[in-house]
Amino acid sequence: MLREKTKQLTLFALVWFIFINWGLEIVIGMAFKGATGSWISKTAYVYLAKVWTINLLKLLAGILTLKWLGLNFRDLTSGKFGRKEFVYSTAVVLLFLAVEIAYFGGSYSFQIIREFHYHLRISPNEWLAVLSLASEYVYYVIEILMVNLLYVGALKLGGKRPAVLLPTFLWGFAHVLNIIIVPPIQAFLLGVYMMLFALLTYGLALKTRSLKVPIFIWLVTMAL
Repeated sequence: MLREKTKQLTLFALVWFIFINWGLEIVIGMAFKGATGSWISKTAYVYLAKVWTINLLKLLAGILTLKWLGLNFRDLTSGKFGRKEFVYSTAVVLLFLAVEIAYFGGSYSFQIIREFHYHLRISPNEWLAVLSLASEYVYYVIEILMVNLLYVGALKLGGKRPAVLLPTFLWGFAHVLNIIIVPPIQAFLLGVYMMLFALLTYGLALKTRSLKVPIFIWLVTMAL
């Protein structure tokens, strides 16, 4: 029975990594690189095409995986978000905000503003930049829901420890795969940063029994 559970957990982890998260994004990124010659979108039209291809396929893969696990979409946002959850979540947000401020120093600005400036550079007008930015944040919402899926699936198939460790490594540390677009040292530091982020975030989700906690932490962090 234990061996069967281990096999199921391993299969689930591979499915999530390949078909929902990194594998899916790298394949789509490679397709667009082949068409445009760059990993990074140079125009808003290319960005919108790529991000919505990722969004829709990731969402579809997530829904199919939920059905395979016998879960439903509500399970990805289960739990309450009261005063205690807010205080714990805010503490994590402030911790990583302090790290970002220390990293950027005097050039720090809210991430949502930095992202908007990027979209302005690649867009022919402000309205398209706003649409492009909104699409990016839809991507972030879907991303955290899919990491919550990794958490609930691991919790069901393997228990509490895999529920925290799988997001820590498969989502967190796997950010080192950004080495395809950033220098190796920067990719490694990003991987360590996101590993600690995932460990604290999903450790807190386990403690509070609330998956609204990771959603709050992630979206606020991506705005600040």
